[in-house]
Amino acid sequence: MATLLDTIFGDDHIAKRLAEMPSDAKTITLSLADNRLNLQHPEWSDDQPLSSTLHKTVDEPLDVAALRADEGFIPPRKVISLGQLTMGADSALGVTSSANPMGGEDVEYRLIGKLGSGGTGIVYQAHQRAIDREVAVKVLRHELAGDRQSRHRFLTEARVIGSLDHPNVIALHDLCIDADGHLFYAMKRIDGTSWDQQIDQFSVEENLTILLRVADAIRYAHSRGLIHRDIKPENVMLGRFGEALVADWGLAIQLGRSKKEAAPQWCDGGSAIGGTPAYMAPEQASGGLEQIGPLTDVYLLGAILFQVLTGRPPHHGNSLLECIHSAANNIIVPTEVVGELMDAAMKAMATDPRDRYATVEEFVSAITDHRTHQESERLVRRAKRRAWPDENDRSRKPIAELTTEETYERFRISQALLHEAIELWPENTRATETLKKVQLEFARFTAGRGDLDLSLRLYAAAGEGDCEAAVRVRRDRDRRDRVRESHAKYSALFTQSPEAGLLIQWADGVVLEANKACLTMLGYEEGELVGREIAKLAIWNCDNHRQNFVETLTQDGHIENFETRFLRKSGDPNDLIDVLISARTVSVSGSELLLSTIRDITQRRDAERNLEQSRRRLRDLQSLAGLGTWSFDPRTKVIQWSSETFRLAGRDPAKGEPDYDEFLDQIHPEDRDKLHVVLEQAIETGSAYQLPIRQRDDDGNYRSLLTRGRPAVDDQGNTFEVYGIVMPGN
Repeated sequence: MATLLDTIFGDDHIAKRLAEMPSDAKTITLSLADNRLNLQHPEWSDDQPLSSTLHKTVDEPLDVAALRADEGFIPPRKVISLGQLTMGADSALGVTSSANPMGGEDVEYRLIGKLGSGGTGIVYQAHQRAIDREVAVKVLRHELAGDRQSRHRFLTEARVIGSLDHPNVIALHDLCIDADGHLFYAMKRIDGTSWDQQIDQFSVEENLTILLRVADAIRYAHSRGLIHRDIKPENVMLGRFGEALVADWGLAIQLGRSKKEAAPQWCDGGSAIGGTPAYMAPEQASGGLEQIGPLTDVYLLGAILFQVLTGRPPHHGNSLLECIHSAANNIIVPTEVVGELMDAAMKAMATDPRDRYATVEEFVSAITDHRTHQESERLVRRAKRRAWPDENDRSRKPIAELTTEETYERFRISQALLHEAIELWPENTRATETLKKVQLEFARFTAGRGDLDLSLRLYAAAGEGDCEAAVRVRRDRDRRDRVRESHAKYSALFTQSPEAGLLIQWADGVVLEANKACLTMLGYEEGELVGREIAKLAIWNCDNHRQNFVETLTQDGHIENFETRFLRKSGDPNDLIDVLISARTVSVSGSELLLSTIRDITQRRDAERNLEQSRRRLRDLQSLAGLGTWSFDPRTKVIQWSSETFRLAGRDPAKGEPDYDEFLDQIHPEDRDKLHVVLEQAIETGSAYQLPIRQRDDDGNYRSLLTRGRPAVDDQGNTFEVYGIVMPGN
């Protein structure tokens, strides 16, 4: 670097000219050849008019041998046989030639207008007559036509373009030389402009898309062993239909060749500065070709990325000389832009090539990673807006107005967006922190709605499964599960119980559950009782009974064997059910419930009523026949009399039956021992007896009675009762 730059600074003429030239984005070449400094720059020398026609003379063939010796290779044979290149009437140069100067032969290319110019050539729009298509024609600048170095560079560029077959590299159609030795080549015409004319109008994302296409072309060139050396927006053509094509390969060099072979023939010992100072890598500005490699192009791609982010190239100076000095020392324009993309640009523009991305592929990955990260961040922002809507956003309901289902949906969508963001970029801490925040808030919300299992899963997912709030929720969940388990056991017993049962909500009397036995007893189908108010079912036959039942429950909280009568579903007042109700209020999951069991005692009550009727009849018959009945339990000495027995004995029923000792005391003393003996014999032997006795009445008089007795014996032969009748004696 010192040798060439020192030489530049030591040449007053070159240094003055460079110091006078503005710091622009034009391509320059500055080489040390024949112990002289040679500078090529689009604005260095005065333009001279281009010949109106570039043609070959059929009668005077070109000196191909001289061309071979001069240029180092022979252009394609077809070039030698091409027709003329002519400027048309509508050319921007204003030169008109509608006929072949040689007469009779039509021209092949007709120039239409100037498209642009570079360090070694000018590009025109042209019409190729043979194929009837619009092409771009690049012509070696007139003032360089006699310069061997310029011609070689021009031909090298054409050869490079011709060897590259990539959608992001302009395709070469033809390489031509006319009879006067003017070099030109035809290439694909791009209907558009160069990137530098639009880069400031595009968004960062749009420019990144173009940059990635440029990088693809450079990556392909590297695979072919070519280094571009002059990548910049001006050398990228943008078509109207999304094309992005890398142009101007005039400075390209071939890798894998010896130092001498790698150096262009216009360099002396490989010392040259070639490229655009505003974008140059330090090794380019140093003038040592041996340091040029794929990482030089990586630097240039980083320089374009820097411009995309900041709006200007990385190197600047008050003059071209200062700009070259900045590039050689890698002095980058200060910027306040920060972020992942700027970090990528600065890494690509590291002074030491070893500190740059090792390949274009790695540089591309850095940009695509950034895009992935941007998408991840965009998802995070969407998730935040969904989880916590802006109160001023009229397109969304305020949180306070959301239903429970809408709130659940709000959190579910937020979590899905955040999971997607993390999947795109696992290291996105903002996404993981936001997800945790959403999960914790959702966990608190679901806990408040009684959705305890989901709440605990959310606490666990947020890594807060052991926090105080989660412990409280787990305690509530366990309590609920115990209640559910208890209720499930009860429900199984309740629903399958042969005894009718009802479960009623105490606050409003709504039936929550009725088992099959209850439905069968009352004559209802399944589902006809649940959900209805018990008071509106009209199953109570007596409203007073119902009122007494409710009052007792309200006061005591329970009631046992409350006897009443129910009406069946038919409502027929004659179709009544005798029931015994036992009920109690219980608390289940915070709700006060009434648990009732209902026993149908209709048959028993019918039997009791029949028995009572039979007893009444028996009493009537006994009264008509003058017979009384009695029973005696030898174990308890308890005596039971019928009402007729009280009448025959002359004893007031209000006094009740006498006990055994009182009964014996009422027997006449002469009959007392006889009665005691026959009773003992009956109990011991199981034999019946008949005995006349005299019994004292309430007035103290003895009445003559005849009593007959028979013992009742169990399976073991033990007498457990003696019973009999009594009637008036003689």
